[in-house]
Amino acid sequence: MAKAVLQKNWYEVQAPDIFDVDTVTETPAEKDSQIMGRTVKESLNDLLESSDKYYADVTLKVTDVEGNKAFTEISEMSVSSEFVSRMIRTDTDRFDLVEDFETTDGKTVRVKVVGATLRKASGKQHKAARREITEVIRENAENQTYEEFMENVFTDKVQKEFRDKAEKVYPFRELEIRKTELR
Repeated sequence: MAKAVLQKNWYEVQAPDIFDVDTVTETPAEKDSQIMGRTVKESLNDLLESSDKYYADVTLKVTDVEGNKAFTEISEMSVSSEFVSRMIRTDTDRFDLVEDFETTDGKTVRVKVVGATLRKASGKQHKAARREITEVIRENAENQTYEEFMENVFTDKVQKEFRDKAEKVYPFRELEIRKTELR
């Protein structure tokens, strides 16, 4: 091992409490201040045993360091581009929604939704579906902390709710949160 790495301290990167695992990885640094702001990208399946979202990744950002432990918060969740490209087919429409929401703890989260309709849809139908989905996500975000909201996204509770509302407007073959970003 390189001499510079041997002189550094190793820090255990801890996952937030909502996940099934405690330690995500280890990272070297000379001082605690060098760890702050580092990000780690992990598969959602590795973090949550109950998740069946093999296509989703979670980015964790270090926010606090105590001793040799680096504590993190969720900074981003994203699905793979392959998953998105597989859902779009010929004779269907791609549906996109990007909106910022504020949680009860004052954090702003940008939510990006992607979907595919069963058949071609009109602009009015897309607009009505966007309105329904935005309303559901806003209600969830305004009544939960950021961590609670993200846990409900990971367990598909939010998606199930807005899928049910959107299905009343127009039938969707697939509807998923493509990305969330902490602003």
